[in-house]
Amino acid sequence: MSLLACIILAGISLVVGIWEHSLVVRTNGFISLIDIGNSLLFLAAIERSMRSPDFAFNYGYGKYESLAILVSAVLLTILTIVTIIEAVALVQEPPHDTNTTVLVIWSAISFLILRNTSHRLQKNALRFHQPMLHYDAELWRMDSWVEIGVVGGIIIGGLFRWFDSFQGAVIADTITSIALLLFALNVPIRHGREAFRQLLDRTLPDSMQYEILRIIADKHNRMCEFKSVHTRQSGRDIFIEIDLVMPYDYNLETLYLLERDILKELSDQFPTAIPRVYVTPCDKRCELHGKTTCPVKLSANV
Repeated sequence: MSLLACIILAGISLVVGIWEHSLVVRTNGFISLIDIGNSLLFLAAIERSMRSPDFAFNYGYGKYESLAILVSAVLLTILTIVTIIEAVALVQEPPHDTNTTVLVIWSAISFLILRNTSHRLQKNALRFHQPMLHYDAELWRMDSWVEIGVVGGIIIGGLFRWFDSFQGAVIADTITSIALLLFALNVPIRHGREAFRQLLDRTLPDSMQYEILRIIADKHNRMCEFKSVHTRQSGRDIFIEIDLVMPYDYNLETLYLLERDILKELSDQFPTAIPRVYVTPCDKRCELHGKTTCPVKLSANV
């Protein structure tokens, strides 16, 4: 649906913008044109990132999503530069034949399409827990606010033309186009920065780290020692590795039960998590002269 909406918005906006000599509508069409590429890129990235970890990439393929977000941010930055160049040329030769009514009507229709698509994307982003969908939904929501600015810019330009100030109309059109592009860049830059961090194997936020520690701490009486936890995120996949120390003479069944309980809680809390628990036997220092000071065994006896 997102891809279909992009095609409609891009095609009609470019035709209307070129026909009516409106830089702001034409720029909006180019944004939608880039969104077509984004949609195809996102579909390919999601298809790749959904692949399960394998021997070659044992941490999965989630970085495809981060890479796609970075490419999207770069494309919009290039569009901003191109628009500034076009704006300079337009100021030198301002057009006289622009139909404000047609531009306002199409921009209002575009706003409704953008808002509806954004709502549907956000709903599915919450359902599937994918960074790419969250990014796309926020991008569409930002575009819908940009469309309101487009309508405002068209109306201001129309007022200038009403008073035969064609140079003023072009300046208003130019300023509006550049200002809205800079406003629209906020989402790609913010998500692009986070995507770049993901490419560098950034660990999970502190709030998620604390939640993992809480799950481990709730079972402190079933382990000798908690050594460390290592986390990282790759797209939607969250990787959690926990190192524990257990009594040296515990059987595999007992170790498995503890591991199962920890993994279940982690999966319940983080549905896209891929957790692993590694167990090391203790050094037997808790056994002395036939007596034990092992916290796990003492807790079990109590």
